[in-house]
Amino acid sequence: MLEDQNLLLNQFFTLWAMLDPISHLPLFLGATAELNGRERRRAAMMAVGFAFSILIFFGIAGQYLLHAMGISLMSFQIAGGLILLLFSISMVLSEPPATTSATSLSANPLNVAVYPLSTPIIAGPGAMLSIIILTDNNRFTIAEQMTTFAVLGVVLALLLTIFMLGDVIGKFIGRGGTNVLRRVMGVILAALSVNLIVSALAQWLNLPPI
Repeated sequence: MLEDQNLLLNQFFTLWAMLDPISHLPLFLGATAELNGRERRRAAMMAVGFAFSILIFFGIAGQYLLHAMGISLMSFQIAGGLILLLFSISMVLSEPPATTSATSLSANPLNVAVYPLSTPIIAGPGAMLSIIILTDNNRFTIAEQMTTFAVLGVVLALLLTIFMLGDVIGKFIGRGGTNVLRRVMGVILAALSVNLIVSALAQWLNLPPI
């Protein structure tokens, strides 16, 4: 039971740190700047739905695509861990990303939901790497992979809630609060990234797990 709880917590915090709903809020507000309140909510729902579909696809087919390309999952785990580590370092050390303007897009919820909201803001490369690693057929059973998809659904539901309450939350925590939360999530993600790399190396070298 304790091991199952640890797995759930690990999955939740990995996906939460990777999807990073709080620091994506300014991007969402910027991308939907030309939409009214109703259209903004529609865009949020469609974007989260599209992103969920993209990540489910990579969770189901991603490992088979790697196999077809002759790439081992251990190599992918190390590469993914390095990319996530670099991403987490940028979260901690860099300034928050500038909001994306929707000026060049027509004021259409569907257009904004597809790009830039669903991808690359929500289902970016890091999120795709994370979901493939968390649904590794060699490490997790089908039941555990279904649990991962359920956790992904929970995290995306929370992200949707934050997007729906974007105006209120943005005014409440301010830019400084968003910046602090982004850096905290970056530290957590950095630790998880190092764990991915070390675990893969330990498996490769037949070392005891850390």
